[in-house]
Amino acid sequence: MIEIVIITHGLFGEELFLSAEMILGKQGNVHNIVVQPGRSLTEIVDDLDAVIKKKNSKGILILTDMFGGSPSNIAFSYAGQPDIEIISGVNLPMLLKAFSGRMSKSSLSELASECSEAGKSSIKVAGELMRAE
Repeated sequence: MIEIVIITHGLFGEELFLSAEMILGKQGNVHNIVVQPGRSLTEIVDDLDAVIKKKNSKGILILTDMFGGSPSNIAFSYAGQPDIEIISGVNLPMLLKAFSGRMSKSSLSELASECSEAGKSSIKVAGELMRAE
């Protein structure tokens, strides 16, 4: 099973995780790493290093909240390592796709691509939808 790491500012990732579990049920092999005041960069990197050192053969999908923010900058330092994919801009539909597809997908890159697409395609402007009819 592909492991999931969620790295976000504050408790955003933990709350996304809880919401996804409410919808899909209990999930294993998920790691939440919190970036918040009082936590040093070293602590955050150490947390991520610990997860990566124990990764299984299926790999790790790292989801961060915002491109260019500390969570994604920390994660991007691992880009290019084998069996690691990173997506910034995590939202609930993306996380649901990650949870539902991580056992059936043959490759980490395929799962990452599908998660990215799920996250993007879930964004709608209600007014635009109403005017399109």
